[in-house]
Amino acid sequence: GLLPLGTLVFYEDRPRRWEAWDVDFDYTDKALPWEGPPPEIRVLEAGPLRAAVRVRRKFRGSEIIRTYVLEAGSARVDVEFRADWKEERTLLRALFPTGIRASHATFGIQFGEVERPTHRNTSFEEARFEVPGHKWMDLSQPGLGLAVLDDGTKFGRSCLGGSLGLSLLRGPRFPDPQADLGSHAFRYALLPHEGDRRRARVPEEADALADPWAAWIPSDGGESTGDPPGRSELAPFRMELPRGGSVEIAAFKPALAGGGMILRLVERHGALTPVTLSWARPGARWTLVDLLEEPMEREGVRAGSGRISFTLRPFEILTLRVREARDAGEAS
Repeated sequence: GLLPLGTLVFYEDRPRRWEAWDVDFDYTDKALPWEGPPPEIRVLEAGPLRAAVRVRRKFRGSEIIRTYVLEAGSARVDVEFRADWKEERTLLRALFPTGIRASHATFGIQFGEVERPTHRNTSFEEARFEVPGHKWMDLSQPGLGLAVLDDGTKFGRSCLGGSLGLSLLRGPRFPDPQADLGSHAFRYALLPHEGDRRRARVPEEADALADPWAAWIPSDGGESTGDPPGRSELAPFRMELPRGGSVEIAAFKPALAGGGMILRLVERHGALTPVTLSWARPGARWTLVDLLEEPMEREGVRAGSGRISFTLRPFEILTLRVREARDAGEAS
């Protein structure tokens, strides 16, 4: 039968070269047995809005604590991972075996995603036994899928057959013999869905795990008699997207020269996505610029009266400058 989702497996980790950088292709032949007392399981919270179960376990000289958290209305199960890690030349991975049958898995990277086969039929595929990725990976078949998210601190992952894997900790001795030893704290999560990672908004859920929303409380405790901030101060522009569209705001910053603000957008679902931007205050002018913030031309752009419309291509990165009337006057 299948192992439980999130099973921790330890491997002897002695790469033939470049100890702190490499993981050898045959590391899976060197799995290490659990050593230590049975796990301690404790229910920490059992309220209507949040439930949490803590599992504490020891392996040799290390202690590992995982707290499983489920919040009301959430589509995912979060795992808060803490470890007092004392293992040298040992690789710790979390495995997520599933019954999903798919020829490829998808892995998130900055500003996009990559696909890798779930089999090892050729020497090229055997050489890609671990995939560098950012924040998420997903395995899906029609009607059924599982995404494994992380907080942006883990980069090695894999998929073989129907089993996803995430590399968590190592213990290289060279060049720094203390490299990974000590206390660690990070988070990952399980996001089951109906088989369409785009409809399940897997990248957005990964962002929410890595950078959760925070409540802002006025320093005066909410007793201020002044007027609340206006819309133009809290949200200087508005972005309109079609239903199901996904666009990341990668940067919003002052321009390097010439006045105004720079907005950088990235399409993240691999689809043609119409976008309309409108500035909150009248009199603003939008223009397209390149990564050096120099003016550029592009077909299909409609601009005027503080608005601009265009269509982002799949995974396209597009940069814009917006100047208000006062900025344009100063620049001239």
